[in-house]
Amino acid sequence: MRPISEADKALYRRLYCDKRVMRHIGAPLTQAQADRAFQTAWTQMNRAISGAVPTSQYMNWAIVERQSLRTIGVQGLTWQGEDRSQAEIGIMLLPQANGKLYPEEAMGALMEYAYLKLGVTRILANFAAKNLATERFVKKLGFVFGSNALSTATSEPKKAHQMKSCFADPHHYKSTK
Repeated sequence: MRPISEADKALYRRLYCDKRVMRHIGAPLTQAQADRAFQTAWTQMNRAISGAVPTSQYMNWAIVERQSLRTIGVQGLTWQGEDRSQAEIGIMLLPQANGKLYPEEAMGALMEYAYLKLGVTRILANFAAKNLATERFVKKLGFVFGSNALSTATSEPKKAHQMKSCFADPHHYKSTK
């Protein structure tokens, strides 16, 4: 993984505008919306790297396939408020990268980085309950599921969906190396 760069704008479009990628996240974005999301993410990451704003709300990394050196997705950490000890983690992959164990490796590396370099002591993950692939790989990484799975409704009552929530502390983490 590497910090996102200006070259990743096209990747953001491919991910955030793709119905298949967004099916468990939300409605696909327009290209203009994806471009704005990228610009915000890139600005936040640049601030975090430069140390100019040590309390960036989020940091994003591109996921690069080792053999081909192709960028296959993005992942990130998000903090709420001033508490830097707890962050939410998220990942998005291009469809052709699915089913190849990339999430375990990429997210595992980000978790290690968060624990060892960023001072994070708890990592949260929230995802659609019907996203079984995500549930499988977060379990492999040692995330713990509580009995308090969140139930959230979208703005459209007919599209109400269940969310699952889990967390990992450094002693839960299972390296995939």
